[in-house]
Amino acid sequence: MNLKQLPYFVSIAETGSLSAAARRSGVSQPAISNYLQELERELQITLFRRVRGRMEPTEAGRIYLEMARQVLALQADAQALIGARGRQKKQVIRVGISPHRGAQALAAAYPQFARRFPDIGLQPVESYAQGVLTLLQEGKTDLSFATAGQSESGGELHFLPLHREEIVLALPSFHRLAFFASRDVTQAPRLALEEFRDTPFVMMSPSSTVGQVSRHLFAQSGFEPVSVFESSNVIMVTDMIRAGSGAGLIPAYYALPSDKMVYFRLKQPGYLTFSVVWRAGRQLSEAERYLIYLKERLYDRKQLRLLNEILPSEEFDRIAAEFEQTPPEKEP
Repeated sequence: MNLKQLPYFVSIAETGSLSAAARRSGVSQPAISNYLQELERELQITLFRRVRGRMEPTEAGRIYLEMARQVLALQADAQALIGARGRQKKQVIRVGISPHRGAQALAAAYPQFARRFPDIGLQPVESYAQGVLTLLQEGKTDLSFATAGQSESGGELHFLPLHREEIVLALPSFHRLAFFASRDVTQAPRLALEEFRDTPFVMMSPSSTVGQVSRHLFAQSGFEPVSVFESSNVIMVTDMIRAGSGAGLIPAYYALPSDKMVYFRLKQPGYLTFSVVWRAGRQLSEAERYLIYLKERLYDRKQLRLLNEILPSEEFDRIAAEFEQTPPEKEP
């Protein structure tokens, strides 16, 4: 999924016409048409149907539309908070982030960062999973906040693991085993993944860290799931599960209480490890160390739940010790 093209999808839905969407977006109609065909081919699902001459979203299309609007809203919020001020700065730190939690975390940290370092701006560079690390390897970012299936080390990148989050199984509330599950993920019982051999799954794509961990969990359980839908966007996957399309493996952070979705924890759990990453051998500036400190203290640790475990780290403790005399302000 190309994040820069999300406005195309919203334009098609709002105008009901490929030609009108092309005019609004300032591109040709063939470009819009090719974008939609490629997206439907990537997702392997129909997103629009023609009703009385108008392009109308299918059920999957409506879910994708909601996801697109959420992502664009997050981008707009982060850019409004960071970009306008950052353009006026003498120096800029280029930060690789995911378009969901990464954007929220950077936006949460920015006000206090700007007060301490008023002459240094932050430039968010968004991508998913491996893309965040590739940007760092190519020298297009200075540091990145990234996820991995487990802690990594060695090579040309240096990983500082901060915490890890459990992957949980989400089910539509009408599933045959839903009675034994819980709407509160922190109270969810544990069950073996192989109990769901006959259940269709909404999958995170292999390009995402969650998708990679999920495939490892299925291999451990000895079966290949029946995939009815696949996306690199966890919000869309969660919405598809809630809509009843199938079960899915999602990070505990997204397992919110819902009348339409219930949860199990896995007997053989998988985890996402959240790390800050930079090029090996590079000395971090004071501003970069402060950003790491704020991001972990203000956002990640505020969001920690029962299924999210802080990873002991002498390296992070040394960074935190620089700034603990003047700790970040608590949000009301």
